Amino acid sequence: MKRCLLALFLVSNLANAAWYTGTGSAPIINGNKEMARQQASKAALRNAIIKAGASVSLVNEIDDGSLTKNAVQVRAKGHVNQIQRVEEYTKDDKIMVTLRADIWNGESVCDGHLTSKSVAVVPMTLEHPEQAAWGGLESMPAELSQHIFDQMNQAKADFLTKTLLHRPILVNPDQMSPDDQQALQSLAEQKQVQYIVMGQIDNMALGKIEGGLLSSDELVRQFGMTLYLIDGVSGLPILDKRYQTRTVWPFDMNARLGAESDQLWSSAYGMEITRLINTGIEDMSEALKCVHPKTRVIRVYGEHLDVAMGARQGVRVGDVFHLAHQYNYTDNQGVAYSNLNEENTEFEVVRVYPDHSQLAPLNGDMPQNVQIRDLVQLDSFWE
Repeated sequence: MKRCLLALFLVSNLANAAWYTGTGSAPIINGNKEMARQQASKAALRNAIIKAGASVSLVNEIDDGSLTKNAVQVRAKGHVNQIQRVEEYTKDDKIMVTLRADIWNGESVCDGHLTSKSVAVVPMTLEHPEQAAWGGLESMPAELSQHIFDQMNQAKADFLTKTLLHRPILVNPDQMSPDDQQALQSLAEQKQVQYIVMGQIDNMALGKIEGGLLSSDELVRQFGMTLYLIDGVSGLPILDKRYQTRTVWPFDMNARLGAESDQLWSSAYGMEITRLINTGIEDMSEALKCVHPKTRVIRVYGEHLDVAMGARQGVRVGDVFHLAHQYNYTDNQGVAYSNLNEENTEFEVVRVYPDHSQLAPLNGDMPQNVQIRDLVQLDSFWE
């Protein structure tokens, strides 16, 4: 019997493993080709992982040394079984890399099938508007927000990006008041998402490196941003992290490119911003990959109820949700906390639609206390 189970496990592994090709590029900054090769290889691996429909958190399974080796074949670990460097070349102070990766997308990152997390993106804010004048980047907060939304939308195994708001909200995640917390909870419920992504650009300063006798002056520019991942159920931040870089500004000081310019985003500066965006998304994926998805009851009728989570997030017939009650409190030090109490009431998914699912009580009797807006948590992971 054990041999049969082992054979089935191996067949399943082989069925889920396949080779995927990815491409990536990175600027060569201060002549550091090794760092550029590492970043380009990581971008190529990320591209292959997305093509495989796997979680971008798998990028973190690969150590940087494996990506910078010149060997034709590099053995990795975990879900990425093997990496082959297909092509590498340098052009216009950029390194371009193509990799092939043997990726096992066996839906076992957390001993269960992948379920993407529903997200709303709030437009970024700009802490120092005067810095945006260089390059004509006054619209960078809106453009950066669109790039974050688009990059998260590519990582479909991790996120279902439901909406990008039109304007920022007046909430500072570093100094949350009870009213701010409630506003974020209301926003998440209104948009039917579990998480909210927001943040600010806090540094776009432009500087100059003085050249020597044989070299001209060089413009360099900073870019710093802080990203917040908010739990829409509690209204509290669960991840906040600052990302920063400094690289060559390859344009004239008086140039006005505009934040929407392809010329900007294909430059070393734009590519570095994209790298930071992807790193932030990978960090959020890592933080959420084993978190049970939660959603709200949107309809109660007869012996069934509907919840705001469906096939686009990976819900399947036979999944089981628990009814849960969430409450917030603040301790004597003024620190806010959120608790979730699970009940024994279980509901099985009997029908799935793109953005909602129909549930029925497992024991056949609909509880009398279930109401619209009640919270349910997906608990059944297919093992």
